[in-house]
Amino acid sequence: MATTAHHPRRLSRKELRQPDEFVSFFDAAGDYLANNILRVILGGVGLLVVIFVAVGARFYLDRQNRAAADAFYQATNALDRKDYPQAASQFAALASDYPSTSLGRLAPFYVANAELAQNQSDKARLALQKYLDVEDRPHFRELALMQLGVACEDSGDYAAARKSYEQAAALNGPEQRRAEMNLARLQVRLGDKTDAIATYQRVLHENPYGPESGAATEALAQLGVTAPSPAPSALR
Repeated sequence: MATTAHHPRRLSRKELRQPDEFVSFFDAAGDYLANNILRVILGGVGLLVVIFVAVGARFYLDRQNRAAADAFYQATNALDRKDYPQAASQFAALASDYPSTSLGRLAPFYVANAELAQNQSDKARLALQKYLDVEDRPHFRELALMQLGVACEDSGDYAAARKSYEQAAALNGPEQRRAEMNLARLQVRLGDKTDAIATYQRVLHENPYGPESGAATEALAQLGVTAPSPAPSALR
């Protein structure tokens, strides 16, 4: 059987002169670097600067947070020992030295607690207001508003205390019932009997068997009002 001979294809001079794709790529890259070397160098330097700045900022923030945590620990120890002047001073320093940290922003709340423990209600009010100006988390705001209400009452500013308790109750947090009871008590004190009755009745309606129900029922009786009967659903 005859076989067909396969002769290799001969390359033309043009093809022989044409560089292959691999060589062409590196030639092009070399030309680009030669023509844009300054731009490439500046771009590399800029990238390094960004990396160093990011690493430096992270290191700085970590160091600030660790320092704030140490200061918070020391101040809390003073508070636990009931060394309230020292605790107030240390928490105030924490707030001043590390305002960008979460513990630094929380510190004025503890300053106020230490001031209240020393019956310094006016200082406590200032610290709590400073804290509330920057705090937007509902649970922490509720606690601060409750403490602000106490500070206002201690300083004899019952209208401001009422406002604080109203704001705390409106947040619908775990302190809501206690805030409502304090609010009703102040409404009575300020002569708003109708509002006080409505507040006590709301407490009983929303939680007829809660820990505040007995005090609310007794307060209504003192106001000449019979406590409402629990709804059938509450008896189940």
